[in-house]
Amino acid sequence: MSLRCFIQTQAPVPGSAAQSVHYPACEWVSDDGTGDHQHPLNRFVCSWLTSDMADVAHCDEVLHAMTQIEDDAREKWFVDGNAFHVDMAINGVQFNQSNVDSDDLAYWNQPEGRFTWPEVKAMLLAWRDFLAQPIKH
Repeated sequence: MSLRCFIQTQAPVPGSAAQSVHYPACEWVSDDGTGDHQHPLNRFVCSWLTSDMADVAHCDEVLHAMTQIEDDAREKWFVDGNAFHVDMAINGVQFNQSNVDSDDLAYWNQPEGRFTWPEVKAMLLAWRDFLAQPIKH
């Protein structure tokens, strides 16, 4: 498993005078370097990192809470962002889309949105390190 971090360029609508937009993004790629946009790690974890965890300070806040859980100072914690609601406990991390309410049981706590603690922490650490690097133009 590998996390590929990069600066994404979003081109303007053809014919408009708008400038391109550049933002940090990431994707999970397999050991052979191929990506699968439908893979759950891309659909949930990488989408969360790109949309809701776009600055180092926010990454540090979540990593601090994760350390508290690891040290038994906290049992669980949740992060509510623009795109995802993320429930964190030492036995796993559950991702739910923010536009889905917990009353909508058919779409809440889906098994494909649940990941192990180590894989989420490793991806968050790699993402945080990428964001902390100076931007190369």
